[in-house]
Amino acid sequence: MGAANLTLMSDSLRRRIIDLAAHDRVRSLIESSPGSRELLGRFIVGDTLYDALEAVRDLRVTGRAATVCYLGPDGVDAEHRAETVREYQALVQSAAKEGLTASGDLDVSLRLSALGVVGRVFDREAILEAARLIARSAANAGVTLTLDVEGPQTVAEMLRVHAELRADVPDVGITIASCLRRSEEDCRRLAAQAARVRLCKGAFSVSEVEGWRGADVDLAFVRCLRILLAGSGQVLIATHDPRLLEIAAALVRETGRDPATVEYQMYLGVRPLGQTSIADRGDRCRVYIPYGSAWYSYLMQRVADRPASAGFLARSVLTQR
Repeated sequence: MGAANLTLMSDSLRRRIIDLAAHDRVRSLIESSPGSRELLGRFIVGDTLYDALEAVRDLRVTGRAATVCYLGPDGVDAEHRAETVREYQALVQSAAKEGLTASGDLDVSLRLSALGVVGRVFDREAILEAARLIARSAANAGVTLTLDVEGPQTVAEMLRVHAELRADVPDVGITIASCLRRSEEDCRRLAAQAARVRLCKGAFSVSEVEGWRGADVDLAFVRCLRILLAGSGQVLIATHDPRLLEIAAALVRETGRDPATVEYQMYLGVRPLGQTSIADRGDRCRVYIPYGSAWYSYLMQRVADRPASAGFLARSVLTQR
């Protein structure tokens, strides 16, 4: 079977898992499964910011940097929004007190949905103001902020919020998913602005995506990467695909990019030996460190990325019935 067909099958399985995970019955079973908690420990460090900071320290021992994301409740009202702001402010302040920001290499990732219903006009200003408070607190602590991609329907609003934030805090970053047909043009605009961009393939459900499929996503990833490397902003290469990592390293050399302006990003618990090998060769590797109690959606994204984990979780759920 050809590589393109294998990629298409893997992509199809990933999307089926994500679609299935959206059903309430499935969610209830998985959240109550002991096996879920066992699997959870591979990908999420714990419930508190202190768990996250301990993970940051552990990564530094092996030469890896970190981006920390708080998995809290979505910002369905002003109280939840304020809670998220306070959590991020406490996170960056605690990191500074513990000496984890002195080197300037700590980043925090933010889901705009944690601040409100993205895309609704009545939430726009509230989301922007909350994000601005987090961005300023991070900058004051010597920490960068990167906006996470959450779905095709939120991209336009995320880009608008990103532009507003950069007017105040220029190094705020943004995530672009190559699976969307609009992403090449988005990358061109961001590269022209010397923006800091995290490029990923994206893992959206079938109902969400009106974009590329299978190997086309990989080809689009490479095209987007070429565009970003031709600019002058920092490029964050977020993939675990060994072939794409090889292509990315070759493109960095080909373009003569300063290695200090490029970094490779991976998830906690995914290919840890690959992470340390990147760090050992002298390139920057950053690991995505999630913490918090609202872990279900994040866990299912990681399960969708790893078929072996999907099998383990399915067996655990079935055996408890």
